[in-house]
Amino acid sequence: MGEVLGIGTTHVPYLMSAPENLLRFRKMLCGLAETLSGKPFVEPPEALAELGDDPEAVARAHHRLHWEAFAELRKHVDAMRPDAILMIGDDQAQAFLPGNLPPYAIYVGSEVDATPFHMTRMPGDAEYVKRTWGVDPSHTYRWPCHADAALAIRDGLIRRGFEIASTNDLATAHWKHGLPHAHANTQLFLRNEDGRYPLIPLFVNCYGAELAIFDPAARGDAARAAGYPAAPTSRRLYAMGAAIREIIEASPYRVLVCPSSTWSHTWLTSRHDRMRMDVEGNTKILGWLECGEGHRLRDYDSPEIEANGDHELRNWIVGAGAMGSRKLEVTWHRASWVSTGFRVFGVWH
Repeated sequence: MGEVLGIGTTHVPYLMSAPENLLRFRKMLCGLAETLSGKPFVEPPEALAELGDDPEAVARAHHRLHWEAFAELRKHVDAMRPDAILMIGDDQAQAFLPGNLPPYAIYVGSEVDATPFHMTRMPGDAEYVKRTWGVDPSHTYRWPCHADAALAIRDGLIRRGFEIASTNDLATAHWKHGLPHAHANTQLFLRNEDGRYPLIPLFVNCYGAELAIFDPAARGDAARAAGYPAAPTSRRLYAMGAAIREIIEASPYRVLVCPSSTWSHTWLTSRHDRMRMDVEGNTKILGWLECGEGHRLRDYDSPEIEANGDHELRNWIVGAGAMGSRKLEVTWHRASWVSTGFRVFGVWH
């Protein structure tokens, strides 16, 4: 019989970059918030309080704290020693665009390429990448994947009525970087770049129609013409997670289910004019998971989930379905105003 294990984390892009560049990332996101809202960005009081008199020092501290949180999770992964990691992430108009955009898809190849540092271009980034991972920013990884377990999950889902797409090739006419950032970043932050634990990448269209935000070809009227579909429902994603648990438990594999995402993003939270994350709502959700009540997420859906900037929480909803009534031990969490997101790290027991 198989076994389902679980951790949850984030794939924050700024950890791919040198600590001194976090404030540059923040400025870019505040500019994006202005573009999307059509209003000048106004710092919320919580952000002003956190940034204080020395924002650079605060940014470096947050960079370090996130790395420490990943190191703690890696200890749990090593203790579990899974046969594979089912990594659940969103694509953000990288490998998947309107011409081929399933609500969810699974990678079933035996290996996957990734060139994860292609966007790492700020001052000092090349040295940071070499210092942290020992490679040049142009480096391409080839990571092992657990094709047998992936095929079992795919076929088991289809037989249960979940028409999941599958692929063994992520390259398209516009995308040449292999595994997209939600999965590749998490792989690197968990220090699994040696491929010790084979991957099973699972993709969820977390952004739905708002995926046009990340597509340079889709702006204004072009976004509507692009035809981005709505995101899959929370109830459906939770049910798919529960089905994945059944499939793994009936298999011979020990699989670590790992949803990866930031929860509420400041620049996505439209009910606060994209200037403040939904700390109150995310704190409530965190309490549900800690109490083993992840089933409550089935009813957290559009349009509320988008208004609260929680698009990527859909990755965690799949994970919550796979974990059922297990309680989440939160190893670290932070409403990080300097990095404009609600981050959660935890282990399901």
